[in-house]
Amino acid sequence: MSKDNTDTFVVAIGASAGGLTAVVELLRALPEGLNAPIVIAIHSDPSSRLDTVLQAKINLPIVKLETDTKLEAGTVYVVPGATHALFRKGSVRLSEEVSESGFRPSIDALFMTLAAEYQDKAVAVVLSGLLKDGMRGAQVVYDMGGRTIVQNPEDAIYESMPRSVINSDHPAAILSATELGEWLCDLIGDADS
Repeated sequence: MSKDNTDTFVVAIGASAGGLTAVVELLRALPEGLNAPIVIAIHSDPSSRLDTVLQAKINLPIVKLETDTKLEAGTVYVVPGATHALFRKGSVRLSEEVSESGFRPSIDALFMTLAAEYQDKAVAVVLSGLLKDGMRGAQVVYDMGGRTIVQNPEDAIYESMPRSVINSDHPAAILSATELGEWLCDLIGDADS
């Protein structure tokens, strides 16, 4: 998949505390063969085994990102623990450094580079979490013509991340995690449609 493929959306999901439950609920609502790649970043330490946990719970292809991973529709990519992921030239690069972010991985950096790379085909998803990582990046996605969708704070285990985006951004949808998955299906469709 490359930047030149203007018919394909790219989805980035950001979460923190309580986010695993929301990610599982959202992914379970997606069909096999979703016509977009999905990149998931959850604040975590280097020992994170998010890819292994998701493989046991989800019936979709799950790949742990390595640097310069080329994205393929229908695949869920997991950012390794405590590592930043940045979209660049149709792939995702891993980095240890992101200025002005105490969060690892930085959801703001993920979303900002998603917006720069995919403009109106960028979809940023903010799920359960503490504080406000993702808020600035969601605004950049919106400003570049993309879409931001947010877990309803009443559905989230921790509401401050989704609420910060709702208060500062223009989300296209504020729904439960499962309903966000259904919303993505309606927007993107599967490879057979």
